Amino acid sequence: MWDLDDEMQAFKALSYRDKLRVSRCLAKGRAPDDQQMGVAAVELAESYQRKSRAQVAILRWAPVVIVGVGVLGVALNAIDGVKVGLIVYALMILVGITNFVFNPLTRPQNMARSLKASRLIASAGVAPYLPNGADYVEDIRRADAERLSQFGP
Repeated sequence: MWDLDDEMQAFKALSYRDKLRVSRCLAKGRAPDDQQMGVAAVELAESYQRKSRAQVAILRWAPVVIVGVGVLGVALNAIDGVKVGLIVYALMILVGITNFVFNPLTRPQNMARSLKASRLIASAGVAPYLPNGADYVEDIRRADAERLSQFGP
């Protein structure tokens, strides 16, 4: 279901359930609540953006074609009275609808909105221009102690 790159380590580390949640968040246009899932959402959205135009077109319109063929097959098998054909084409419709629900490429504007929000979630609490928190506080305390020592006892 997902085309995994070697770079997608955070997404690979998720359980199958969490992968579906991340994919659904991308399709709905929102960011996951968890920071690790936010990183995975960024990885998945960026992997979709790296696809060629042909791949994007196929992935975007495949659910519509699958449902259309399934409806046609159900109608023809209902007319002929073939129960096995009805079941097969009904399952095909179910696959198309599921693909539409979980495939972020069916709604590219939502995916872009989710990517922006997921980047904020993924970087929450991270300030790369500052040193590690404990080192930063100790450096400030040391500088304050040096300044106070200049004023005397």
